Amino acid sequence: MKNKKARKKQKYSKISCLAWAVKKLWKLDHWFVFFIFAIPVPNTILGLMQDYFPKALIDQVGAGAPFRNLALLIIGFTAVLILFTMLDSFVFMKCESRGYYPTLVYQSEMDDKDGYETDFENTLKQDYKEIFGYANGDATCGNCSLEFFWTDLSNLLVHGVCILTYSSLLAFLNPILLLIIALTSLASYFTGRWRPIYYEKNKHNWEKEIRRQNYLKTLSSNFSLAKDIRLYNLESWLDEMFRSCQNFILSWNKRCSLRELWGTLLYWFLDFVQRGAAYFVLIGTLLAGMITVGDFVFYFNLLLSLGYCFAELIGDVAKLNTRGEKIACYREFYDYPDKFNHGKGCPLPEAPVSIELRDVWYRYDGAEEDTLKGISLTVNSGENLALVGRNGAGKTTLVKLICGLLTPTRGEILVNGRKIQEYNIEEYYSMISAVFQDIQTVAFTLFEFVASCDPERPGAREDAVRAMKFAGIYDKVQSLPGGMDTHLMKGIYDDGVDFSGGEMQKLVLARAIYKDGAILILDEPTSALDPIAENRLYLQYRELTAGKTSIYISHRFASTRFCDRIVLLEDGIIKESGSHESLMEQNGSYAYMFGVQSKYYRKQVQLPIVECGAEGGNF
Repeated sequence: MKNKKARKKQKYSKISCLAWAVKKLWKLDHWFVFFIFAIPVPNTILGLMQDYFPKALIDQVGAGAPFRNLALLIIGFTAVLILFTMLDSFVFMKCESRGYYPTLVYQSEMDDKDGYETDFENTLKQDYKEIFGYANGDATCGNCSLEFFWTDLSNLLVHGVCILTYSSLLAFLNPILLLIIALTSLASYFTGRWRPIYYEKNKHNWEKEIRRQNYLKTLSSNFSLAKDIRLYNLESWLDEMFRSCQNFILSWNKRCSLRELWGTLLYWFLDFVQRGAAYFVLIGTLLAGMITVGDFVFYFNLLLSLGYCFAELIGDVAKLNTRGEKIACYREFYDYPDKFNHGKGCPLPEAPVSIELRDVWYRYDGAEEDTLKGISLTVNSGENLALVGRNGAGKTTLVKLICGLLTPTRGEILVNGRKIQEYNIEEYYSMISAVFQDIQTVAFTLFEFVASCDPERPGAREDAVRAMKFAGIYDKVQSLPGGMDTHLMKGIYDDGVDFSGGEMQKLVLARAIYKDGAILILDEPTSALDPIAENRLYLQYRELTAGKTSIYISHRFASTRFCDRIVLLEDGIIKESGSHESLMEQNGSYAYMFGVQSKYYRKQVQLPIVECGAEGGNF
């Protein structure tokens, strides 16, 4: 069954969105808004002059005026026409000269908000992604609605003022004619809106296919996936998906084009009716002797101009209607609510800190079940806590909640007795040194990457060296021609290098050590390390976590024995908690999984056992 669910109804009216856009533009550039509203004045006067001049000239010729009078009339008209044309051009160019600056400002604001100003959790939500996708797509298309609505608004003002002016001059001639022009113009509006309405009503379907096609393009051009595409014969699947997307988009474009064609044909028919009515009424009035030939020319020009302005006004309304729908996406994006405190917060505590989770539940956006279910846990100041459990147990989700990246669906998290929301979230992040499983390479120099949290602090380079040595990556860095000033990512810089997975993990660990946060989060920090480097980390763990509260996540149960306490998560709840010895004595899930892993390792070649510290025992 086809999914006919449309995008949710926008929360703001189109008129309020246009008013919001004007206010936003006013804050950015007062003069821009002033010139937008000044455009109708010279434009309307120019239109009236061009319609009235033939009447004045014909009346003078008909009255037998001398050539001198005719020449003065022409020269005077030309001079005034040039003056108002220059004024009209000046006002319009003042608007044009400000073009694209607001767009660049809005793009920068949106990138900042999406990149790091809004809550991280928002970027995971489907409705946020949809709103940002619509707004960002419009902002980068070269015709940003949040800026270029001014062209449609200024046209609306011009045509509105012209209609009021022309209607007042034509009202005494034949009110029925004005009614015919208004009705045919209104009908033209609906023919013009046929395609846009269909487009807006169904765009969520084809834009979903566009996103799908863009994903496939990215996938097929990702060099790191090239080996998988070849080895697993994914070419046929990619081709089939491409064809499916392209066929859908072509079919969509065809439907839109047919509606546009029929709308255009109806528009020209209505234009024929409008002009025919004007000719009929004016010729009848002229033959009845009620107007002169000059009046005929003047009123006929006014009627044509009025019909044109009616049609354009209705078109302007349609365009602004579409602009309003797009601006609503911008407004929803800018107004998307944050749950964390981005303003003034309470002072940060001194390290080490305590962490308390009180009946914490969490469910990801769109998920049917909770990932965490009623977690109550206290991590004491300076404690080294290990989180273990199967894949999907909720370990990474739990540490993301502690990091302030997610907010509990229910319950609360306190750090040193205060809720995380009481701290300014940007300041709170300064307390977190984290190493996550997914490592993103940034095209910094190695020093910039390690010292990214504060590269300007006194002794930054010396601290970076110490962090790299502790993480075991310094010798590799020193072997490079540029040392710490070598860039990451070979394809971006001439001196760029690409590190292996294990080397990048060491570099990320060095970054966390350099930051020296009060809370240390290590999420599978040894998954890409070789056994020697992994063992080295275990030996140094006590030194690494001195004066900090740490949480260590690992699937390798033996690697957590040096921690003060081990918590086993299972299906989103705390299944077991205690030291390694006490958990083994319980002979529960932890003991079973530890036994499975140790049984596997005992079957391998026996390796020398190393001492892992007073708390860690041997493994």
